[in-house]
Amino acid sequence: MQLIDLLIQAGLILGIPVILILFYFQKKNRNDFYLALSLLNIWYALMVSFLNQTGAILQFPYLIRTATISVYLFFPFLYFYTRNTFYPGIRWRKTDWFFLIPCLFYVIDMMPFFLADPAYKLSVMGANIKDRSFIFVMREGWITHNDFHVIFRYVFASLIMILQIRLIIRNRKYDFGKSKKENETIYWFLITLSFFYFLLIFPGAFFILLHLQWFSLPFLNLNLALVLLSTVVFLLFSPNILYGFSALPIEENPITINKESLILDEEVENDIENTDKRPFIADELKPILEKVEIHMLNDKPFLDQKYSIHHLSKDISIPVYQLSPIINQYYQSNFNSWVNKYRVNHFIALCKEQDRKELTLEALANESGFSNRTTFINAFKKETGTTPAVFLKNTGAA
Repeated sequence: MQLIDLLIQAGLILGIPVILILFYFQKKNRNDFYLALSLLNIWYALMVSFLNQTGAILQFPYLIRTATISVYLFFPFLYFYTRNTFYPGIRWRKTDWFFLIPCLFYVIDMMPFFLADPAYKLSVMGANIKDRSFIFVMREGWITHNDFHVIFRYVFASLIMILQIRLIIRNRKYDFGKSKKENETIYWFLITLSFFYFLLIFPGAFFILLHLQWFSLPFLNLNLALVLLSTVVFLLFSPNILYGFSALPIEENPITINKESLILDEEVENDIENTDKRPFIADELKPILEKVEIHMLNDKPFLDQKYSIHHLSKDISIPVYQLSPIINQYYQSNFNSWVNKYRVNHFIALCKEQDRKELTLEALANESGFSNRTTFINAFKKETGTTPAVFLKNTGAA
């Protein structure tokens, strides 16, 4: 027991500088912010739970029942960190707000208890500490039935861990290229974190289902501490995890694409002719560039109105962290503008076909992959400098 307590205290002490380091480095790698938030909630849950274990929680009645707030948060933030590590770009998505609903619901459900007189809180927690069989009992919500949150937090965490494991498995076959050693370290860091987060779920879930006697606060706290300590170890021996996956460098020399290996469409030939004006990508990335070009020109995935860089990554089995700098620096464009360039060229080609001349511009735009009129017109102006109607009139394609 002394060893367990020592590890728990080490997690609490060493966890503080680790979290501060992550918050500091999020200036260079903003995704570290999500890992910092996840570990901060781990640390807070460990701190409150350790106070429960020692009985010292009775000196801080305002902390009673607050650890579950962090439990509802540290799993989502781990998932956000992992997802954004594999798929950098939009760090916060609209759907991410749904992951915070359980935490918000818990706060609302427990609000009367949080606002209750400290003496009442002490009487509740005092009874739980006196009889350790009730230490995981939670019956103070005004909306939910008895022990709802004890069960639901495991269900919620299990669902997120399924998404987490799915992410890791989906990306296990990616070629990490020239930075293989450094990137594999990050991959194993994600696996290690997932393993220790996994231990926070399933022993407790089996405890609820089977009423296991060995599951206790020290066991739970040890698992929380191991999450923090494992991060400490990785930061000591592999500080590169702070920077995320490393993409290969893009240099400032011209590159020549082998057009004979591509099946070119007429409407994009002129675009490929301008390749010599673009930056040069290191030799290791030339196959990636050529794979991207072949896929876009031959398969025309841009005709899908919802096509994203994540779809492209999946289609050609190349991680987003490698695709993103290629598109941003080599093509000197963001992904949406880059894809819309293909769509504009396709639209112009369609307008030249005799059997399409009876269709409206909006119909042709939709057929070219544009989801709405505004996006189409803005993209067309950006590429041609004029509106679709004027352009087609001047070129005789209307």
